[in-house]
Amino acid sequence: KEGTPEQKAKAEAKKKAKADAKAAKKKANAAAAPAGGAGGAAGDADVVTKLNMVVGLIKKAWKHPDSDKLWCEEIDIGGEKPRQIASGLRKFYENESDLEGRKVLVLANLKAKKLGGFPSEGMVLCASNEAHDVVKFVEVPADAVIGERVHFEGLEGEPATPAQIGKKKVLEEVLPLLVTNAEGVCTYKGEKAFLLSNGQCTAPVGEGFHVA
Repeated sequence: KEGTPEQKAKAEAKKKAKADAKAAKKKANAAAAPAGGAGGAAGDADVVTKLNMVVGLIKKAWKHPDSDKLWCEEIDIGGEKPRQIASGLRKFYENESDLEGRKVLVLANLKAKKLGGFPSEGMVLCASNEAHDVVKFVEVPADAVIGERVHFEGLEGEPATPAQIGKKKVLEEVLPLLVTNAEGVCTYKGEKAFLLSNGQCTAPVGEGFHVA
């Protein structure tokens, strides 16, 4: 019976040691969590690579018969047939000649949707100010290759499917981060320029215009 208190003390000590070890492990995991979170954020920084932004050539443009805001366009992006895209740019570009024959940048991995009943298969990218009363086409180098995809220095990734773009709300996350710098260069977060093999994508605007 004299050994009973000693056994109890040993049991208590063992129990305490186990609890201390568990607490220490929990603390270590908590300390590691911010680092892991930061790593996740760094991975999220590459979300822009999910966009398939390619050089296109507007082959034909006509005014939407039922909307005074929309241009209907046929745009060659290097595929088997031109894409049909509707753009709400009539307020900013009044004539067919402002569009036809122009090289543009097209966001090509969007689900087709009808705009004014016209099936639109992508989005022509423009730079606009906050008030949306100044809107200019994103411009590519004159000798840009039709169908070439925009890339960003140090960032790599395959474009998402149109279904993934919608489901994962990629546009809501990334479009606010596409802005022009003081030289009118289109950038991701004001840091990474929109790059093609023969130069940068720009817009004839100042700093802080959103690209969409």
